[in-house]
Amino acid sequence: MSFVEDSQINFANFPTDQLIELSYVSQSANDMGILGLMNLLEDVVHKNKRNGITGVLFYDNCIFGQIMEGYPQHVELIWKSIAADPRHKEIQVLDINPLQKRRFSNWSMKFYGSDEISQYVPELKMGLKDTGATLPNEILTLMRSVSDQNDDAKNQG
Repeated sequence: MSFVEDSQINFANFPTDQLIELSYVSQSANDMGILGLMNLLEDVVHKNKRNGITGVLFYDNCIFGQIMEGYPQHVELIWKSIAADPRHKEIQVLDINPLQKRRFSNWSMKFYGSDEISQYVPELKMGLKDTGATLPNEILTLMRSVSDQNDDAKNQG
């Protein structure tokens, strides 16, 4: 189920014991600044740990990109809070799918800011800058490229 409108997400379509992955991009209503991002991350990490959510969050040039994974009832809870959060506007769901295994099992919310994006996934920096010109599946592929499995491969290489 790719590129769905927020209103079309029906979490009840997924079995409650099936891991799912939801990914999206959005614009920040205001520039977050370092303090705003730190406060957001602290809140997100605690909320995600309580709900068994793992994933990755990107932020650059007032654009958020996120992949979250967990069980449908928990992802739905977090998703509703994101959709209602005034810090987000123009939210675009990239994908929501069943997941066999967590990609970000080591992270309640791994974070990549502008510097980390430039260093580890520079192609994503351009994708987030111009989401209208970059295909959503290209952005999603780049966001997934920082998963635990790729971290493990880098550490072994």
